[in-house]
Amino acid sequence: MAKLADVLAAVDSLGFDPARVKHVARRLSEAGKIPSGGPARSPDLSEDDVLRLIMAVATSPKLRQAETSVETYGALTPIGAHIESDAPQSVPRNACDAIAVEVEMARRGDAQARHSFLNFVRSWPEIVIEPPGGKVVRFRQSGSNAGHWAHDGHRTATTIPVAAVADILDTLFGKAQA
Repeated sequence: MAKLADVLAAVDSLGFDPARVKHVARRLSEAGKIPSGGPARSPDLSEDDVLRLIMAVATSPKLRQAETSVETYGALTPIGAHIESDAPQSVPRNACDAIAVEVEMARRGDAQARHSFLNFVRSWPEIVIEPPGGKVVRFRQSGSNAGHWAHDGHRTATTIPVAAVADILDTLFGKAQA
């Protein structure tokens, strides 16, 4: 577990506005998406909580959307597919699971995972995991066509290297064992 102050300091390396990250963390805490701590006690965040905070900062153009963007973006499915409950365990259920797996692989030294990128699209709910070599994995809302843009106009996205997220988690929680 990592203290919120340590998480905020570590996430600064991604280049987000520190004040905005702190406000997003407060919004997520108030909504129950990350732990809130107690009187005179800073909250302890898990690895998943840190990933939720990064996702919220990357996908929320407005502070008031932070808590809903975590739910919306976390529930995106691979290529917008409907995943049945009896699907094989090797199939990632949602974007949160896939990001956690990709970052964990990078933490354990997988070269391809360390050279991958996470694209958080703000124009419409979409997350793209972009490994080297061009085989991208798109996560969209269930039932949507991942091959088409969801809206007219520009696609606005925040791109974060998986290695940067892995390094943040290594700093906060120690090196992962290979």
